[in-house]
Amino acid sequence: MKKIILAVCLLAAFMSIDSAVAQSKKQTYNIVFIGNSITQGVLHEDRSKTAPPVFASEMIGKALASKVSFRNVGKAGATTFDWLPEAKRYFPLVEKSVAELKDENADAQFVFPIMLGTNDSASKGPTGCPVKNEDYKKNLLIMIAKIREMCPGAIFVLQQPIWYSPNTYNGAVYLLDGLNRMMGYTPVLEEIAAENDDIYMGDTESFEFFHKNYEKYLIAEPGYAGTFYLHPHEKGAKKLAKYWSEAIVAAIKAARD
Repeated sequence: MKKIILAVCLLAAFMSIDSAVAQSKKQTYNIVFIGNSITQGVLHEDRSKTAPPVFASEMIGKALASKVSFRNVGKAGATTFDWLPEAKRYFPLVEKSVAELKDENADAQFVFPIMLGTNDSASKGPTGCPVKNEDYKKNLLIMIAKIREMCPGAIFVLQQPIWYSPNTYNGAVYLLDGLNRMMGYTPVLEEIAAENDDIYMGDTESFEFFHKNYEKYLIAEPGYAGTFYLHPHEKGAKKLAKYWSEAIVAAIKAARD
C-alpha cells in the first residue's frame, strides 16, 4: 500500500513539474518595439533606462507574471518608408533583434508593438512624407508580412501615434496640417487590425492624455514656429508605457484565448 501511495505521489510530482515547465514556456515573451524617436526615447539622459519600451516591458512582465525579453529599435525621424525591408535602412535592426531573442529563448511568443506615423505625417523633411493613407497602410503590411516569415505565430500591436503641438517645426515641417494628417492614420490602423487575425489595435487613449497634459509630460523644445511639444520626457515615457503595456497585455490575452 505504501508503494502504491509513493508511486501516485511521484506521478503527481512529475505531472506538476511538466505542467509548470509548459506554463513557463507559454508565459515567456520576446517583444520588439518598432517606432521612431518617441519609442527610442530621444532627449532622455539615459534612454536605456527610461525609454517607453523599458518601462512597458517591466509592466507587461508584472501583469502577466511572465519573463519578458525585449529590444527597442525605435529610430529618430523614421517613417514607414524607412522601415520597409527592401529599403534596408532600419529593418535590419528587426532581423538582428529577432535573431538575438531566438538565441535567448527560442520557445517564446514574439510580439511586435509598432508606433509609426509621426514622421509620416510631416509635410516636409522625413523620407516619403507626407505619406498618404494608402501608402501608410501598404508600408505597414509589407513590413508585417516580412516579420511573419521570420516569426511564424507572432502577433502585432499597432499603437496610435501620440499628440504633438500644431506648431511643431524643427528640422521637419509638421504644423497643423501634419497633426491632422496623423490623426487620419488612426482609422487606417483600425482597418488593418480588423482585417488581420494576428494584428491588434493597441493604445488609442494616450493621444488625448498628452493633448490635455502636454506641458507636464512632454518636453518643451525650441522650434521655427515657437516652443513646440512632441517628445515625452522620462515621466511622460512612463505614462506612455502604461498605455502601451495595457494594450499589449490585452492583445496577448486575446491571442491566447
